[in-house]
Amino acid sequence: MKPFTIVVPAYNEEEILADNIKQLTSYLTPHTLYEIIIVSNGSTDSTEAIGRELEKKFPQVRSFALPEKSVGRAFKKGITEAKYEHIIFIDADLSADLVFISKANDLLDKNVLVLGTKIGGLQNRSLFRKLGSFVFYLSVLTIMGLRYADYAPGAKAYRKSFLEKYFNYIDDYTSFVLNLTFIAHVKKEPVAEVAIACDDRRISRFNLWREAASKYRGLFTLKFKQLTGSL
Repeated sequence: MKPFTIVVPAYNEEEILADNIKQLTSYLTPHTLYEIIIVSNGSTDSTEAIGRELEKKFPQVRSFALPEKSVGRAFKKGITEAKYEHIIFIDADLSADLVFISKANDLLDKNVLVLGTKIGGLQNRSLFRKLGSFVFYLSVLTIMGLRYADYAPGAKAYRKSFLEKYFNYIDDYTSFVLNLTFIAHVKKEPVAEVAIACDDRRISRFNLWREAASKYRGLFTLKFKQLTGSL
């Protein structure tokens, strides 16, 4: 198995970060070459301090902190700091089945992007979140013609060379998955999907209505760029 980088964005995750990173390192122990990059973004609790302690305790862990809450900026920081070609993006709550990591890492040998899809897997999520994901999937299918099922940031994997080539398509919010998927589609780059089990029952760290507005704004912006030839 090729070496890989895991990027974990963290916003006010003091209650779970230490235990979950320990769980992640235990799970990954058989893999000799990997790193975990924690990126605290805008945290107002002890997340940043916990990240520094984890960095001291585990040689595979590196921790960084950004002043503002931004998943996209956390992702970009992880990309620039990553040592390895294979980059896997995992949520701090480990809500996606960790088996995605090895599957995605293998698939990156022949694909530039691997999408973990909750719609195709076992979902332990609220009905509101399930409906929101499905409606967005239908919206993307109708507006952009993309048939991929999941554009949430978590449980996604990329080749670093692909991300560096299209770095300007990574926004500061959460539309970057859709942007990168569409670019890969247009450029006829190989993309793979993996159905994942998801256990996501905790209260979101983000305002879901604001996140939805951001996603649809990103969708319509992408369509406008396509129509005007500015992609």
